[in-house]
Amino acid sequence: MQVFTLFSKFKKALTRAILAFIATIIVCTPAQAAEVVNGKLHLRFAIAPVRPTPSQTIKEFEPIFKYLADQLGATYEIVSPESWAAISVAMTNGHVDVGWLGPWGYVLSNKKAGTEVLATVKYRGEPFYKALIVGRADLPIKKWPEDAKGLKLSLSDQGNTSGWLIPMAYFKSIGIDPASYFEYREGATFGQNESQIQHGLIDLGSDMDRGRNGMIEAGQIDPSKSKIVWESSKLPNDAISVPKDFDPALKARITEILTSLSEEKAQSLMGSGYNGFVKAKHSDYKVIEDAGRILGKL
Repeated sequence: MQVFTLFSKFKKALTRAILAFIATIIVCTPAQAAEVVNGKLHLRFAIAPVRPTPSQTIKEFEPIFKYLADQLGATYEIVSPESWAAISVAMTNGHVDVGWLGPWGYVLSNKKAGTEVLATVKYRGEPFYKALIVGRADLPIKKWPEDAKGLKLSLSDQGNTSGWLIPMAYFKSIGIDPASYFEYREGATFGQNESQIQHGLIDLGSDMDRGRNGMIEAGQIDPSKSKIVWESSKLPNDAISVPKDFDPALKARITEILTSLSEEKAQSLMGSGYNGFVKAKHSDYKVIEDAGRILGKL
């Protein structure tokens, strides 16, 4: 009888221990993306290639991430890939804690892994921007796109919102297949498109207004050698995103830190023209989802 009683007590104690362990796992799961190193929160930041090169992007935008880390009392590491698709894949695969994703990259990562948007980036005071198709300045285009048939067109990689998704959805909406209508290629960066237009290597290339403005301001391209031949309607700007099940308290704090910045303070921490953040929700990116569905990508 005594043996049975001892066994019963042991069984109950073991059960309680197992349940406590399971509860610990469940409680810790939401915050598992936020690593602690040497007793301090450590965050893995990543930013899309908003400037022509990764090094330039990090040089101009690392200060905003450092500010965020300092406010959180955290250490950090930061990367910027060469393609817009790469950062979306990294977020989807759990390699990023806080990511500055392009709109299409965010939507794809949300679809595949439940990635959540916390805030939308502001550019020149607005959380919007436009996709562009830029052409050589001497192109005799009076009627678009009819006068551009057969010209050399370069779009960006398929993870790029304004460089690929939006132009492709536009062409499909008017019954044009770029592969047969133009001398078509894809996969170039915005910087490559603008540079090749400057040197007459291609006729047309995709870009975004904020990227083109930045290159002009930096003296990297001569605006007299190119012209805008098409622009989209307003699009939701880049998404500050975190993985699904990220720590709720940390999400709230990150959102508060970023969205409470004045435009002046934000501009001092980011590249020219970028001056703040606004709170965001998934439905803000519906126009991007719609474009993805038009192309059969969602």
